[in-house]
Amino acid sequence: MSGGDRIDEYLDALFARLHGRSAESRSMLVEAEAHLRDAAAASVAAGMPEDAAQEAAIAAFGSPAQVAKAAEGRTVGELVLALTRAAVTLCAAGFAAIALATILARVVSFLTSTAWVYGAPGTDRFTAEQCAHWLAVQPGAATCKTAATLEASDDSFLFSLAAAVGGLVLIGLVAVVLLLVRRFGRTPRRRVPPIVVSAIGATAFGGAGAALLAGGAADVALGGQWGQGLWYTQGAVALAFGVYFAARLLVATSHSLTPERVR
Repeated sequence: MSGGDRIDEYLDALFARLHGRSAESRSMLVEAEAHLRDAAAASVAAGMPEDAAQEAAIAAFGSPAQVAKAAEGRTVGELVLALTRAAVTLCAAGFAAIALATILARVVSFLTSTAWVYGAPGTDRFTAEQCAHWLAVQPGAATCKTAATLEASDDSFLFSLAAAVGGLVLIGLVAVVLLLVRRFGRTPRRRVPPIVVSAIGATAFGGAGAALLAGGAADVALGGQWGQGLWYTQGAVALAFGVYFAARLLVATSHSLTPERVR
């Protein structure tokens, strides 16, 4: 920067108002100076005095307070977009896990029994109204408990799969909006570091998987819950996703490591 002119004074005032990381502040100052110098030079070439040309360039560019406020708003927007992208990744994985667990439970019920995966605990006693309803919607069932099990199987499969598909469609729409913002928006693309997203995914899915498997073990010991097999299918899928994110975490960590300097 050249010293002693109005543009230098303007840049000093702008720097004092900028918040955030120093690298971003320096980049903005370089861009601002280049724009102001070019605008002033064009005015001087048209016959305007140097001081007046710089004043005109500054007036057209905006006051330091206005420019700093706009930069701060851009930084907040970039942060929101970055967090939204990370949330889309994790939510998409969550809905995909629900869909896979729902399908896996159905397959396991065919390989083992519907009663083990979806059935009611042996200690449950049903009212006459409940039995009448279940036998009406499951006319092929011979007993009330069998009808209840078949109804639980249908409801669990349909509702869970519908929720998963609906969630994935919604996440897809959000992803399209983010893509359009990235393509046509003026904010540069920033993202949450992959190591952070992977750590959250590994913790959330790994913890959920462990909790579900523990719930299945407790159900074996204590009873009293519907769908004993659901605990294990859902827990297995959650753990699989946890392992996937843990593997991504290890890769991201290995890439971020730097050799220690020997003194």
